[in-house]
Amino acid sequence: MTRHFNPAHRRQAVQWAQNLMNRRFYVLDTETTGLGPSDEILQIAVVDQQGNPVLDQLINPGAPISPGAARVHGITEAQVATAPVFRQLYIPLSKLLAGATVIAYNMDFDWRMLQQTTARNGLPDIRIGKRDCAMKQYAKFKGKRHGGGRGYVWHKLANALLQEGLTVSSAHSAVGDAQMTLELIRKMSQSA
Repeated sequence: MTRHFNPAHRRQAVQWAQNLMNRRFYVLDTETTGLGPSDEILQIAVVDQQGNPVLDQLINPGAPISPGAARVHGITEAQVATAPVFRQLYIPLSKLLAGATVIAYNMDFDWRMLQQTTARNGLPDIRIGKRDCAMKQYAKFKGKRHGGGRGYVWHKLANALLQEGLTVSSAHSAVGDAQMTLELIRKMSQSA
């Protein structure tokens, strides 16, 4: 293991994971039609803190899937053609996440996509209790600084798992990524 830039930050990340594992929370992941400001969610998953999927759903975005996004997640327009539209999932999703602590690996992206999708469907934002980013916490945990010395390097989820000796499975499926994020949090919580 390489030397951590600031061991106190690693301890803070471990404490974050330990605190999280001692309370109720959900892990969320999305797959999308692309990365831009007009793209939408086409798959969403939420797992509980035991890793059980409480939501795992393809969504018909009513818009084309960019070739780049399709290469990453492998979801085709034919697969989502008969899936429910986001409006059909909005109320159950809102009820599920209302007041809950929600974690995602790259929360900034998943939250932006959730907000974009609700807005494009003319719906109000989903209200949750607290949200946090496992990717940023893992960056603190790992402690590798950017070349310019500003902030920690973010790691792709699969790379983070491999670095921690964990198995990568069902990568780039929403439920697979949510479950792998949970495993990474669990591993961090057990670190010294």
